[in-house]
Amino acid sequence: MPMNESLPVPRQLLDFVDGYHSFLVVGHKEPDGDCLGSQLALGSLLERCGKKVLLANPGPFDRQETAAWEQRFISSLDENGAAGLEAVIVVDCSSADRIGEIAGPISGLPLAVIDHHTSGERFGDIHYILPEIPATTMLIHALFRALELEPTPEEAQLLFFGLATDTGFFRFLSPGQHLAYTVAAELTRAGASPREADRLISTGRSLESRLLLARLLQRVEQLRDGEFLLTFQTLADEREFGKRRDSDALYRLLLAVEGVRVIAVVKEKENGCAVSFRALDDTDVGQLATRFGGGGHRKAAGAFQGEKLHLFLPRLRSALLELG
Repeated sequence: MPMNESLPVPRQLLDFVDGYHSFLVVGHKEPDGDCLGSQLALGSLLERCGKKVLLANPGPFDRQETAAWEQRFISSLDENGAAGLEAVIVVDCSSADRIGEIAGPISGLPLAVIDHHTSGERFGDIHYILPEIPATTMLIHALFRALELEPTPEEAQLLFFGLATDTGFFRFLSPGQHLAYTVAAELTRAGASPREADRLISTGRSLESRLLLARLLQRVEQLRDGEFLLTFQTLADEREFGKRRDSDALYRLLLAVEGVRVIAVVKEKENGCAVSFRALDDTDVGQLATRFGGGGHRKAAGAFQGEKLHLFLPRLRSALLELG
């Protein structure tokens, strides 16, 4: 779809919003700014439309910039909790497994998905999915416009925060994605502060998070003469330095290395390993992530595997070396 000056919203989604009184708004595991900004702004929009709203996210809220909002969300839902809900909207999520155990109690409820990911197994009844759009918050902004509501300054800040997160403050945009700047201008006019978004994303980090970055940089493996970089964080690292890893800073440092095409960062967890991929060239890391049960975009994706670190790393190395 060409990037016009506005995004169309499917009539089915507008009817979905109009047709129910109470909504559960769900986001993906380990939420980032685009996920939380989308959930919080959409929840506020629905409340302004006279709807009852419950926000749910399985967490954890390990990112420094998202931790302050953790108390706004429930992390789990039983069948009794779902009993009073009429419908569900899932945002920024490419497959049902990315919402964790919340998927069980909401099974059977009318469900709409608002997302911009290219991979993953499609689920739900109504789909507003535009892979060429760089942030889900842009789709939420389009919904504001379709409902003829101007974002409040607080809503505009949340939407700008999400847009800035997923575009790397516009560094990751491709030719033709100029609509992101139009949306940014409209949000700024509505009261969003780019300075505040940058403060949330870039500052307030602990010294321990900087020392953890150093540890992970020291651990980097170069594959195929440096085209692929791989590093990992262990449970012991987390115990030593805490949970607040500055992932975005790590990605920027690794992607700045001369000759690099793709980076992979693994985080050991109690029940397995999470891996994040980033690409500088045309390598589709979203497709790479599907090999490990995950998904995402061409240039940014992730996955989780329920196996030990020492077993997962060799498989990951092999997969990277098989890339063209």
